[in-house]
Amino acid sequence: MKEYSRRDFIKGAAAGAVGLAGLSLIGGCSTAPASSPQDKELTWDQETDVIVVGTGTVITAAIAACEMGVASITVLEKDENIFGGTSITSGGGYALPGFLNDFKEENNGDSREKCLSYMQAVGEDRMSLTVMESFVDHAQEYCDWTKQTLGWSRFIHSGAHNDYYDRYPDSIVVGRGSAFPLDADNQMMMAGAQWKQYREYVETHDQIQLMMGTAAEELIADENHKVIGLVARQGEKTLRIKANKGVILGTGGFDYNEAMRRNHLSFPLYRSCSSPNNTGDGQKMGARLGAQLALMDRYLGVPFIYDNPVWNKGDDRNYGIMATSALADWACYLKFPHAICVNAKGERFADESREYDVFSRAFSAYDTGTLNFANIPGYFICDADYTSQFKLPGGATVDALPDYITRYDTLEALAEGMGIDKEGLLKQVEAFNGYVDAGVDPQWHRGESENALRTLQSNTYVALPEADFSQFTTLTATLGKIEKAPFYCCRYVPGTCGTRGGLLTDGNAQVLDQDNNVIEGLYAAGTCSTGVAGYWAGGACISQGCVMAYVAAKHLAGK
Repeated sequence: MKEYSRRDFIKGAAAGAVGLAGLSLIGGCSTAPASSPQDKELTWDQETDVIVVGTGTVITAAIAACEMGVASITVLEKDENIFGGTSITSGGGYALPGFLNDFKEENNGDSREKCLSYMQAVGEDRMSLTVMESFVDHAQEYCDWTKQTLGWSRFIHSGAHNDYYDRYPDSIVVGRGSAFPLDADNQMMMAGAQWKQYREYVETHDQIQLMMGTAAEELIADENHKVIGLVARQGEKTLRIKANKGVILGTGGFDYNEAMRRNHLSFPLYRSCSSPNNTGDGQKMGARLGAQLALMDRYLGVPFIYDNPVWNKGDDRNYGIMATSALADWACYLKFPHAICVNAKGERFADESREYDVFSRAFSAYDTGTLNFANIPGYFICDADYTSQFKLPGGATVDALPDYITRYDTLEALAEGMGIDKEGLLKQVEAFNGYVDAGVDPQWHRGESENALRTLQSNTYVALPEADFSQFTTLTATLGKIEKAPFYCCRYVPGTCGTRGGLLTDGNAQVLDQDNNVIEGLYAAGTCSTGVAGYWAGGACISQGCVMAYVAAKHLAGK
Protein backbone atom coordinates (compact mmCIF):
# COMPACT_ATOMS: atom_id res chain seq x y z
CA MET A 1 0.00 0.00 0.00
CA LYS A 2 1.48 3.30 -1.02
CA GLU A 3 1.42 6.21 1.38
CA TYR A 4 -0.07 9.59 0.64
CA SER A 5 3.38 11.17 0.37
CA ARG A 6 4.69 8.85 -2.34
CA ARG A 7 5.40 11.11 -5.32
CA ASP A 8 4.95 8.42 -7.95
CA PHE A 9 1.38 7.87 -6.78
CA ILE A 10 0.25 11.34 -5.86
CA LYS A 11 0.62 13.50 -8.85
CA GLY A 12 -0.48 16.58 -6.92
CA ALA A 13 0.41 19.72 -8.74
CA ALA A 14 2.10 17.58 -11.36
CA ALA A 15 -1.36 16.58 -12.45
CA GLY A 16 -1.52 20.11 -13.72
CA ALA A 17 -3.98 22.89 -13.48
CA VAL A 18 -6.97 21.50 -15.31
CA GLY A 19 -9.19 24.02 -17.05
CA LEU A 20 -12.68 23.84 -15.63
CA ALA A 21 -14.40 25.07 -18.74
CA GLY A 22 -17.33 22.71 -19.02
CA LEU A 23 -16.60 20.93 -15.74
CA SER A 24 -19.20 20.62 -12.99
CA LEU A 25 -18.31 20.60 -9.33
CA ILE A 26 -21.32 18.89 -7.85
CA GLY A 27 -22.11 19.74 -4.24
CA GLY A 28 -22.85 16.71 -2.09
CA CYS A 29 -24.22 18.63 0.87
CA SER A 30 -25.37 21.99 -0.42
CA THR A 31 -28.88 22.49 -1.72
CA ALA A 32 -27.62 25.17 -4.09
CA PRO A 33 -27.67 24.47 -7.84
CA ALA A 34 -24.65 22.70 -9.25
CA SER A 35 -22.05 25.18 -10.37
CA SER A 36 -20.09 25.13 -13.60
CA PRO A 37 -17.28 27.66 -13.27
CA GLN A 38 -16.21 28.57 -16.78
CA ASP A 39 -13.13 30.66 -16.12
CA LYS A 40 -11.59 29.03 -13.07
CA GLU A 41 -8.90 26.40 -12.98
CA LEU A 42 -9.01 23.28 -10.86
CA THR A 43 -5.75 21.98 -9.49
CA TRP A 44 -5.78 18.27 -8.72
CA ASP A 45 -4.11 17.35 -5.46
CA GLN A 46 -3.91 13.74 -6.47
CA GLU A 47 -4.46 11.58 -9.52
CA THR A 48 -5.40 7.91 -9.54
CA ASP A 49 -7.17 5.49 -11.84
CA VAL A 50 -10.01 4.43 -9.55
CA ILE A 51 -11.47 5.94 -6.40
CA VAL A 52 -13.34 3.58 -4.07
CA VAL A 53 -15.36 5.37 -1.40
CA GLY A 54 -15.84 3.22 1.69
CA THR A 55 -14.34 0.05 3.15
CA GLY A 56 -17.47 -2.05 3.72
CA THR A 57 -18.52 -4.49 1.02
CA VAL A 58 -17.23 -2.05 -1.61
CA ILE A 59 -13.65 -2.91 -0.60
CA THR A 60 -13.94 -5.96 -2.85
CA ALA A 61 -14.02 -3.50 -5.77
CA ALA A 62 -10.62 -2.14 -4.80
CA ILE A 63 -9.13 -5.62 -4.45
CA ALA A 64 -10.73 -6.85 -7.66
CA ALA A 65 -9.56 -3.80 -9.60
CA CYS A 66 -6.04 -4.41 -8.35
CA GLU A 67 -6.19 -8.06 -9.41
CA MET A 68 -7.51 -7.04 -12.82
CA GLY A 69 -4.52 -4.85 -13.52
CA VAL A 70 -5.70 -1.37 -12.60
CA ALA A 71 -2.49 0.51 -11.86
CA SER A 72 -3.65 2.80 -9.05
CA ILE A 73 -6.62 2.65 -6.70
CA THR A 74 -7.37 5.15 -3.94
CA VAL A 75 -9.66 4.01 -1.12
CA LEU A 76 -11.31 6.69 1.01
CA GLU A 77 -12.64 5.77 4.46
CA LYS A 78 -14.57 8.39 6.38
CA ASP A 79 -13.81 6.88 9.78
CA GLU A 80 -10.39 7.62 11.22
CA ASN A 81 -10.00 4.24 12.90
CA ILE A 82 -12.54 1.64 11.76
CA PHE A 83 -11.95 -0.25 8.53
CA GLY A 84 -15.03 -2.12 7.36
CA GLY A 85 -17.96 0.21 7.93
CA THR A 86 -21.18 -1.49 8.97
CA SER A 87 -20.06 -4.77 7.40
CA ILE A 88 -17.46 -5.50 10.05
CA THR A 89 -20.18 -5.44 12.73
CA SER A 90 -22.26 -8.05 10.89
CA GLY A 91 -22.06 -11.80 11.14
CA GLY A 92 -20.32 -11.98 7.79
CA GLY A 93 -22.67 -14.45 6.11
CA TYR A 94 -23.62 -14.36 2.43
CA ALA A 95 -26.96 -14.93 0.71
CA LEU A 96 -26.05 -16.71 -2.51
CA PRO A 97 -27.87 -18.73 -5.16
CA GLY A 98 -28.32 -22.29 -3.97
CA PHE A 99 -27.18 -23.84 -7.25
CA LEU A 100 -23.54 -22.72 -6.91
CA ASN A 101 -20.87 -25.40 -7.06
CA ASP A 102 -20.14 -25.38 -3.33
CA PHE A 103 -23.76 -26.24 -2.55
CA LYS A 104 -24.46 -28.97 -5.09
CA GLU A 105 -24.09 -31.76 -2.54
CA GLU A 106 -27.01 -30.26 -0.58
CA ASN A 107 -29.46 -31.14 -3.36
CA ASN A 108 -31.46 -28.10 -2.31
CA GLY A 109 -33.42 -27.95 -5.55
CA ASP A 110 -32.39 -24.44 -6.51
CA SER A 111 -31.87 -23.27 -10.08
CA ARG A 112 -31.20 -19.99 -11.83
CA GLU A 113 -34.85 -19.68 -12.76
CA LYS A 114 -36.14 -20.47 -9.26
CA CYS A 115 -33.65 -18.16 -7.61
CA LEU A 116 -34.60 -15.24 -9.86
CA SER A 117 -38.30 -15.96 -9.41
CA TYR A 118 -37.96 -15.85 -5.63
CA MET A 119 -35.82 -12.71 -5.68
CA GLN A 120 -38.33 -10.96 -7.94
CA ALA A 121 -41.09 -11.77 -5.46
CA VAL A 122 -39.05 -10.39 -2.55
CA GLY A 123 -38.26 -7.30 -4.61
CA GLU A 124 -42.02 -6.74 -4.96
CA ASP A 125 -41.66 -5.79 -8.63
CA ARG A 126 -39.88 -2.60 -7.59
CA MET A 127 -36.38 -3.80 -8.37
CA SER A 128 -34.54 -4.41 -11.62
CA LEU A 129 -34.54 -7.91 -13.07
CA THR A 130 -31.40 -6.96 -14.99
CA VAL A 131 -29.55 -6.26 -11.73
CA MET A 132 -30.83 -9.51 -10.21
CA GLU A 133 -29.62 -11.43 -13.25
CA SER A 134 -26.22 -9.77 -13.01
CA PHE A 135 -25.93 -10.74 -9.35
CA VAL A 136 -27.04 -14.33 -9.91
CA ASP A 137 -24.86 -14.76 -13.00
CA HIS A 138 -21.74 -13.32 -11.34
CA ALA A 139 -22.12 -15.09 -7.98
CA GLN A 140 -20.17 -18.19 -8.99
CA GLU A 141 -17.46 -16.10 -10.62
CA TYR A 142 -17.18 -14.01 -7.46
CA CYS A 143 -16.87 -17.08 -5.23
CA ASP A 144 -14.19 -18.53 -7.50
CA TRP A 145 -12.38 -15.20 -7.42
CA THR A 146 -12.28 -15.17 -3.60
CA LYS A 147 -10.67 -18.59 -3.64
CA GLN A 148 -8.06 -17.60 -6.20
CA THR A 149 -7.32 -14.19 -4.70
CA LEU A 150 -7.86 -14.66 -0.97
CA GLY A 151 -7.21 -18.37 -0.62
CA TRP A 152 -10.66 -19.21 0.67
CA SER A 153 -11.45 -22.88 0.26
CA ARG A 154 -15.25 -22.86 -0.09
CA PHE A 155 -18.57 -21.51 1.18
CA ILE A 156 -20.78 -23.53 3.54
CA HIS A 157 -24.25 -22.89 4.94
CA SER A 158 -24.76 -22.41 8.65
CA GLY A 159 -28.23 -23.95 8.45
CA ALA A 160 -30.02 -20.88 9.87
CA HIS A 161 -31.42 -17.68 8.37
CA ASN A 162 -32.48 -19.16 5.06
CA ASP A 163 -35.14 -17.67 2.78
CA TYR A 164 -36.85 -15.01 4.90
CA TYR A 165 -39.99 -15.08 2.76
CA ASP A 166 -40.44 -18.82 2.81
CA ARG A 167 -44.10 -18.69 1.76
CA TYR A 168 -43.19 -17.08 -1.54
CA PRO A 169 -43.08 -19.18 -4.71
CA ASP A 170 -39.72 -20.82 -5.41
CA SER A 171 -38.32 -20.34 -1.92
CA ILE A 172 -36.25 -23.27 -0.71
CA VAL A 173 -35.84 -24.70 2.79
CA VAL A 174 -32.07 -24.36 2.91
CA GLY A 175 -29.41 -23.35 0.42
CA ARG A 176 -29.46 -19.59 -0.13
CA GLY A 177 -28.95 -17.87 3.21
CA SER A 178 -26.07 -17.46 5.66
CA ALA A 179 -23.25 -19.04 3.68
CA PHE A 180 -19.87 -18.45 5.29
CA PRO A 181 -16.44 -18.68 3.67
CA LEU A 182 -13.86 -21.13 4.95
CA ASP A 183 -10.23 -20.08 4.93
CA ALA A 184 -7.36 -22.16 3.59
CA ASP A 185 -7.42 -24.21 6.81
CA ASN A 186 -11.17 -24.78 6.50
CA GLN A 187 -11.92 -22.49 9.43
CA MET A 188 -15.17 -20.51 9.20
CA MET A 189 -14.55 -16.82 8.68
CA MET A 190 -16.87 -14.35 10.35
CA ALA A 191 -16.92 -10.69 9.33
CA GLY A 192 -13.96 -9.74 11.52
CA ALA A 193 -11.71 -12.32 9.90
CA GLN A 194 -12.86 -11.40 6.40
CA TRP A 195 -12.22 -7.68 6.80
CA LYS A 196 -8.92 -8.32 8.53
CA GLN A 197 -7.82 -10.17 5.41
CA TYR A 198 -9.16 -7.43 3.15
CA ARG A 199 -7.14 -4.84 5.02
CA GLU A 200 -4.02 -6.99 4.92
CA TYR A 201 -4.42 -7.22 1.15
CA VAL A 202 -4.83 -3.45 0.84
CA GLU A 203 -1.79 -2.75 3.00
CA THR A 204 0.47 -5.15 1.11
CA HIS A 205 -0.29 -4.00 -2.44
CA ASP A 206 1.39 -0.84 -3.67
CA GLN A 207 -1.30 -0.23 -6.26
CA ILE A 208 -3.78 0.58 -3.47
CA GLN A 209 -3.66 3.71 -1.35
CA LEU A 210 -5.82 3.74 1.79
CA MET A 211 -6.80 7.12 3.20
CA MET A 212 -8.48 6.78 6.59
CA GLY A 213 -10.36 9.72 8.06
CA THR A 214 -11.13 11.02 4.58
CA ALA A 215 -14.71 11.76 3.56
CA ALA A 216 -15.88 12.21 -0.02
CA GLU A 217 -17.99 15.36 -0.30
CA GLU A 218 -18.52 16.27 -3.95
CA LEU A 219 -18.34 14.60 -7.34
CA ILE A 220 -16.65 16.32 -10.25
CA ALA A 221 -17.96 15.79 -13.78
CA ASP A 222 -16.79 17.03 -17.16
CA GLU A 223 -18.78 18.72 -19.91
CA ASN A 224 -20.13 15.33 -21.02
CA HIS A 225 -21.47 14.62 -17.53
CA LYS A 226 -18.81 11.97 -16.96
CA VAL A 227 -17.49 11.69 -13.42
CA ILE A 228 -13.76 12.39 -13.45
CA GLY A 229 -13.00 12.80 -9.77
CA LEU A 230 -14.19 14.11 -6.46
CA VAL A 231 -13.57 16.51 -3.62
CA ALA A 232 -12.71 14.94 -0.26
CA ARG A 233 -12.08 16.31 3.19
CA GLN A 234 -9.32 15.03 5.45
CA GLY A 235 -9.50 16.93 8.72
CA GLU A 236 -9.20 20.60 7.80
CA LYS A 237 -7.71 19.80 4.42
CA THR A 238 -9.71 19.78 1.18
CA LEU A 239 -8.41 17.40 -1.51
CA ARG A 240 -9.34 17.24 -5.17
CA ILE A 241 -8.66 13.76 -6.46
CA LYS A 242 -8.78 12.91 -10.14
CA ALA A 243 -10.09 9.48 -11.19
CA ASN A 244 -8.99 8.46 -14.66
CA LYS A 245 -11.31 5.45 -14.88
CA GLY A 246 -14.10 6.12 -12.40
CA VAL A 247 -15.49 6.41 -8.90
CA ILE A 248 -17.16 3.53 -7.03
CA LEU A 249 -19.37 4.62 -4.15
CA GLY A 250 -19.95 2.41 -1.12
CA THR A 251 -20.89 4.98 1.51
CA GLY A 252 -23.76 3.11 3.17
CA GLY A 253 -27.24 4.25 4.06
CA PHE A 254 -28.67 7.41 5.58
CA ASP A 255 -29.64 6.12 9.03
CA TYR A 256 -27.85 8.95 10.83
CA ASN A 257 -29.19 11.78 8.71
CA GLU A 258 -32.34 12.92 10.50
CA ALA A 259 -33.49 15.17 7.67
CA MET A 260 -33.27 12.32 5.16
CA ARG A 261 -35.07 9.93 7.51
CA ARG A 262 -37.90 12.42 7.95
CA ASN A 263 -38.07 13.07 4.21
CA HIS A 264 -38.05 9.47 3.04
CA LEU A 265 -39.23 7.08 5.77
CA SER A 266 -42.90 6.89 6.67
CA PHE A 267 -42.38 6.13 10.36
CA PRO A 268 -39.62 6.54 12.95
CA LEU A 269 -36.61 4.33 13.58
CA TYR A 270 -35.30 4.47 17.13
CA ARG A 271 -32.04 2.55 16.99
CA SER A 272 -29.40 1.59 14.45
CA CYS A 273 -26.51 -0.81 14.67
CA SER A 274 -24.93 0.42 11.45
CA SER A 275 -21.91 2.69 11.23
CA PRO A 276 -22.60 6.23 12.54
CA ASN A 277 -20.86 7.42 9.37
CA ASN A 278 -23.94 6.42 7.37
CA THR A 279 -25.27 9.91 6.70
CA GLY A 280 -26.38 9.56 3.09
CA ASP A 281 -23.17 10.92 1.57
CA GLY A 282 -23.33 8.84 -1.60
CA GLN A 283 -27.02 9.47 -2.14
CA LYS A 284 -26.55 13.22 -1.79
CA MET A 285 -23.50 13.37 -4.05
CA GLY A 286 -25.22 11.32 -6.72
CA ALA A 287 -28.47 13.27 -6.53
CA ARG A 288 -26.63 16.56 -7.07
CA LEU A 289 -25.25 15.06 -10.24
CA GLY A 290 -28.73 14.12 -11.45
CA ALA A 291 -28.63 10.48 -10.37
CA GLN A 292 -31.92 8.71 -9.87
CA LEU A 293 -32.81 7.65 -6.32
CA ALA A 294 -35.12 4.72 -5.61
CA LEU A 295 -36.51 2.70 -2.70
CA MET A 296 -35.74 5.55 -0.32
CA ASP A 297 -38.71 4.46 1.80
CA ARG A 298 -37.17 1.07 2.59
CA TYR A 299 -34.85 -0.01 5.37
CA LEU A 300 -33.27 -3.18 6.73
CA GLY A 301 -35.41 -3.82 9.77
CA VAL A 302 -34.24 -5.01 13.17
CA PRO A 303 -36.47 -4.91 16.28
CA PHE A 304 -34.67 -3.29 19.20
CA ILE A 305 -35.29 -3.60 22.91
CA TYR A 306 -36.24 -0.14 24.16
CA ASP A 307 -33.81 0.55 26.98
CA ASN A 308 -35.74 3.45 28.50
CA PRO A 309 -37.99 2.12 31.30
CA VAL A 310 -40.53 4.88 30.60
CA TRP A 311 -42.57 5.39 27.43
CA ASN A 312 -43.62 8.99 27.06
CA LYS A 313 -46.55 10.29 25.08
CA GLY A 314 -45.34 11.24 21.64
CA ASP A 315 -42.46 8.78 21.60
CA ASP A 316 -44.12 7.01 18.68
CA ARG A 317 -43.33 10.10 16.59
CA ASN A 318 -39.76 10.58 17.75
CA TYR A 319 -37.50 10.64 14.71
CA GLY A 320 -34.31 10.78 16.74
CA ILE A 321 -32.05 7.74 16.48
CA MET A 322 -29.40 6.28 18.75
CA ALA A 323 -26.45 4.15 17.71
CA THR A 324 -26.27 0.84 19.55
CA SER A 325 -25.79 -2.83 18.79
CA ALA A 326 -26.25 -4.26 22.28
CA LEU A 327 -30.05 -4.37 22.23
CA ALA A 328 -30.79 -5.50 18.69
CA ASP A 329 -32.94 -8.63 18.62
CA TRP A 330 -31.91 -10.62 15.57
CA ALA A 331 -35.12 -12.71 15.89
CA CYS A 332 -33.68 -14.58 18.84
CA TYR A 333 -35.63 -13.94 22.02
CA LEU A 334 -38.98 -13.60 20.27
CA LYS A 335 -38.70 -17.00 18.61
CA PHE A 336 -38.57 -19.09 21.76
CA PRO A 337 -41.66 -20.70 23.32
CA HIS A 338 -43.53 -19.10 26.21
CA ALA A 339 -43.11 -15.58 24.80
CA ILE A 340 -45.31 -13.31 22.71
CA CYS A 341 -45.26 -9.71 21.49
CA VAL A 342 -48.35 -7.50 21.72
CA ASN A 343 -49.31 -3.87 21.12
CA ALA A 344 -50.94 -1.42 23.52
CA LYS A 345 -54.32 -3.05 22.88
CA GLY A 346 -52.91 -6.33 24.15
CA GLU A 347 -53.08 -7.88 20.69
CA ARG A 348 -50.36 -9.86 18.96
CA PHE A 349 -49.44 -8.13 15.72
CA ALA A 350 -47.03 -10.55 14.01
CA ASP A 351 -45.61 -14.04 13.90
CA GLU A 352 -42.97 -13.65 16.59
CA SER A 353 -40.82 -16.39 15.06
CA ARG A 354 -40.29 -14.50 11.81
CA GLU A 355 -36.87 -13.17 10.90
CA TYR A 356 -35.95 -9.70 12.11
CA ASP A 357 -36.53 -7.82 8.86
CA VAL A 358 -39.88 -9.49 8.19
CA PHE A 359 -41.10 -9.02 11.77
CA SER A 360 -40.06 -5.36 11.72
CA ARG A 361 -42.41 -4.57 8.85
CA ALA A 362 -45.34 -4.93 11.26
CA PHE A 363 -44.24 -1.80 13.13
CA SER A 364 -45.44 0.41 10.26
CA ALA A 365 -49.15 -0.35 10.75
CA TYR A 366 -51.19 2.80 11.39
CA ASP A 367 -54.31 2.82 13.57
CA THR A 368 -56.89 5.06 11.90
CA GLY A 369 -59.01 5.03 15.04
CA THR A 370 -56.44 6.21 17.57
CA LEU A 371 -54.39 8.02 14.92
CA ASN A 372 -51.02 6.59 15.87
CA PHE A 373 -48.71 3.74 14.94
CA ALA A 374 -50.61 0.76 16.29
CA ASN A 375 -47.59 -1.39 17.08
CA ILE A 376 -45.09 1.16 18.40
CA PRO A 377 -44.02 0.17 20.91
CA GLY A 378 -44.42 -3.58 20.96
CA TYR A 379 -44.42 -5.39 24.29
CA PHE A 380 -42.41 -8.57 24.80
CA ILE A 381 -44.10 -10.77 27.41
CA CYS A 382 -42.85 -14.09 28.75
CA ASP A 383 -43.46 -16.30 31.75
CA ALA A 384 -41.38 -18.34 34.21
CA ASP A 385 -41.22 -21.33 31.86
CA TYR A 386 -39.36 -19.08 29.44
CA THR A 387 -36.94 -17.66 31.99
CA SER A 388 -36.11 -21.12 33.32
CA GLN A 389 -34.51 -21.95 29.97
CA PHE A 390 -33.65 -18.77 28.10
CA LYS A 391 -32.14 -15.36 28.63
CA LEU A 392 -34.36 -12.33 28.57
CA PRO A 393 -34.05 -9.69 25.81
CA GLY A 394 -30.63 -8.12 25.82
CA GLY A 395 -29.10 -11.22 27.45
CA ALA A 396 -30.55 -10.43 30.88
CA THR A 397 -31.39 -13.01 33.55
CA VAL A 398 -34.01 -12.93 36.30
CA ASP A 399 -31.43 -12.43 39.05
CA ALA A 400 -30.01 -9.30 37.40
CA LEU A 401 -32.86 -7.47 35.69
CA PRO A 402 -32.01 -4.22 33.88
CA ASP A 403 -34.38 -1.32 34.45
CA TYR A 404 -36.00 -1.77 31.03
CA ILE A 405 -37.38 -5.22 32.00
CA THR A 406 -40.08 -5.37 34.66
CA ARG A 407 -41.26 -8.38 36.69
CA TYR A 408 -44.93 -8.88 37.58
CA ASP A 409 -46.76 -11.51 39.62
CA THR A 410 -49.88 -11.43 37.44
CA LEU A 411 -50.78 -10.54 33.89
CA GLU A 412 -53.27 -8.03 35.23
CA ALA A 413 -50.52 -6.20 37.09
CA LEU A 414 -48.31 -6.36 34.01
CA ALA A 415 -50.98 -4.76 31.85
CA GLU A 416 -51.56 -1.97 34.34
CA GLY A 417 -47.86 -1.36 34.92
CA MET A 418 -46.92 -1.26 31.24
CA GLY A 419 -49.96 0.65 29.97
CA ILE A 420 -51.46 -2.25 28.01
CA ASP A 421 -55.21 -2.75 27.73
CA LYS A 422 -55.89 -5.34 30.43
CA GLU A 423 -58.95 -7.00 28.92
CA GLY A 424 -57.30 -7.13 25.53
CA LEU A 425 -54.17 -8.78 26.92
CA LEU A 426 -56.03 -11.38 28.98
CA LYS A 427 -58.18 -12.26 25.98
CA GLN A 428 -55.13 -12.56 23.74
CA VAL A 429 -53.18 -14.77 26.15
CA GLU A 430 -56.18 -17.06 26.57
CA ALA A 431 -56.51 -17.37 22.81
CA PHE A 432 -52.79 -17.94 22.32
CA ASN A 433 -52.68 -20.67 24.96
CA GLY A 434 -55.51 -22.36 23.08
CA TYR A 435 -53.44 -22.21 19.90
CA VAL A 436 -50.61 -23.94 21.74
CA ASP A 437 -52.93 -26.74 22.85
CA ALA A 438 -54.22 -27.14 19.30
CA GLY A 439 -50.75 -26.90 17.77
CA VAL A 440 -51.99 -24.31 15.29
CA ASP A 441 -51.78 -20.50 15.33
CA PRO A 442 -54.59 -19.32 13.02
CA GLN A 443 -53.91 -15.70 13.94
CA TRP A 444 -50.32 -15.30 12.69
CA HIS A 445 -49.29 -18.84 11.63
CA ARG A 446 -46.47 -19.12 14.14
CA GLY A 447 -45.13 -22.66 14.13
CA GLU A 448 -45.44 -23.23 10.39
CA SER A 449 -42.00 -22.10 9.21
CA GLU A 450 -39.11 -24.47 8.59
CA ASN A 451 -36.76 -21.50 8.48
CA ALA A 452 -37.96 -20.35 11.91
CA LEU A 453 -37.29 -23.81 13.34
CA ARG A 454 -33.78 -23.97 11.90
CA THR A 455 -32.94 -20.52 13.23
CA LEU A 456 -34.41 -21.46 16.61
CA GLN A 457 -32.16 -24.51 16.73
CA SER A 458 -29.09 -22.40 16.03
CA ASN A 459 -29.66 -19.67 18.63
CA THR A 460 -27.99 -21.51 21.48
CA TYR A 461 -26.34 -18.33 22.75
CA VAL A 462 -29.75 -17.19 24.00
CA ALA A 463 -30.10 -20.32 26.13
CA LEU A 464 -29.35 -20.93 29.77
CA PRO A 465 -27.47 -24.11 30.73
CA GLU A 466 -30.81 -25.66 31.69
CA ALA A 467 -32.24 -25.33 28.18
CA ASP A 468 -32.96 -28.54 26.30
CA PHE A 469 -32.60 -27.92 22.59
CA SER A 470 -33.65 -31.48 21.79
CA GLN A 471 -37.23 -30.22 22.16
CA PHE A 472 -36.88 -28.19 18.96
CA THR A 473 -37.61 -30.89 16.41
CA THR A 474 -41.03 -29.88 15.08
CA LEU A 475 -42.30 -26.69 13.52
CA THR A 476 -44.61 -26.03 16.47
CA ALA A 477 -41.69 -26.08 18.93
CA THR A 478 -41.74 -22.29 18.87
CA LEU A 479 -45.16 -22.33 20.56
CA GLY A 480 -45.45 -22.33 24.36
CA LYS A 481 -48.14 -21.20 26.79
CA ILE A 482 -47.96 -17.97 28.77
CA GLU A 483 -49.26 -19.13 32.14
CA LYS A 484 -46.62 -19.58 34.84
CA ALA A 485 -45.86 -16.61 37.10
CA PRO A 486 -43.88 -14.46 37.41
CA PHE A 487 -44.18 -12.65 34.11
CA TYR A 488 -41.67 -10.31 32.50
CA CYS A 489 -42.14 -7.47 30.05
CA CYS A 490 -40.12 -4.96 28.03
CA ARG A 491 -40.82 -2.72 25.06
CA TYR A 492 -39.72 -3.24 21.47
CA VAL A 493 -39.25 -0.49 18.88
CA PRO A 494 -38.35 -0.47 15.19
CA GLY A 495 -34.67 -0.15 14.38
CA THR A 496 -32.35 -0.88 11.52
CA CYS A 497 -28.99 -2.22 10.46
CA GLY A 498 -29.11 0.20 7.54
CA THR A 499 -31.46 1.99 5.19
CA ARG A 500 -31.53 0.45 1.73
CA GLY A 501 -32.69 3.19 -0.59
CA GLY A 502 -30.17 4.88 -2.80
CA LEU A 503 -28.68 5.36 -6.22
CA LEU A 504 -30.38 3.42 -8.98
CA THR A 505 -27.91 1.20 -10.84
CA ASP A 506 -27.83 -1.11 -13.83
CA GLY A 507 -26.42 -4.61 -14.17
CA ASN A 508 -22.87 -3.24 -14.25
CA ALA A 509 -23.43 -1.30 -11.01
CA GLN A 510 -23.31 1.92 -13.04
CA VAL A 511 -25.42 4.74 -11.64
CA LEU A 512 -28.37 5.88 -13.76
CA ASP A 513 -29.66 9.41 -14.26
CA GLN A 514 -33.27 10.60 -14.24
CA ASP A 515 -33.78 9.29 -17.79
CA ASN A 516 -32.27 5.87 -17.02
CA ASN A 517 -29.08 6.74 -18.87
CA VAL A 518 -25.73 5.69 -17.46
CA ILE A 519 -23.68 8.36 -15.70
CA GLU A 520 -20.27 7.49 -17.09
CA GLY A 521 -17.54 7.00 -14.53
CA LEU A 522 -19.89 6.53 -11.56
CA TYR A 523 -20.68 3.21 -9.87
CA ALA A 524 -22.39 2.29 -6.61
CA ALA A 525 -22.69 -0.84 -4.47
CA GLY A 526 -24.06 -1.72 -1.06
CA THR A 527 -26.71 0.27 0.77
CA CYS A 528 -25.93 3.59 -0.91
CA SER A 529 -27.42 1.92 -3.99
CA THR A 530 -30.80 0.27 -4.45
CA GLY A 531 -29.14 -3.13 -4.22
CA VAL A 532 -30.38 -6.31 -5.81
CA ALA A 533 -33.62 -7.68 -4.35
CA GLY A 534 -34.28 -6.55 -0.81
CA TYR A 535 -33.60 -8.74 2.23
CA TRP A 536 -34.28 -12.15 0.73
CA ALA A 537 -32.16 -14.26 3.13
CA GLY A 538 -29.52 -14.02 5.82
CA GLY A 539 -26.41 -12.34 4.46
CA ALA A 540 -28.16 -10.49 1.63
CA CYS A 541 -26.46 -7.21 2.53
CA ILE A 542 -22.96 -8.68 2.43
CA SER A 543 -23.48 -10.72 -0.72
CA GLN A 544 -25.15 -8.10 -2.88
CA GLY A 545 -22.62 -5.48 -1.80
CA CYS A 546 -19.56 -7.65 -2.42
CA VAL A 547 -20.74 -9.22 -5.67
CA MET A 548 -21.92 -5.97 -7.24
CA ALA A 549 -18.75 -4.17 -6.14
CA TYR A 550 -16.83 -6.93 -7.93
CA VAL A 551 -19.05 -6.41 -10.98
CA ALA A 552 -18.32 -2.67 -10.88
CA ALA A 553 -14.57 -3.27 -10.78
CA LYS A 554 -14.79 -5.75 -13.62
CA HIS A 555 -16.71 -3.34 -15.84
CA LEU A 556 -14.49 -0.42 -14.96
CA ALA A 557 -11.37 -2.47 -15.70
CA GLY A 558 -12.80 -3.52 -19.06
CA LYS A 559 -12.78 -7.21 -18.23
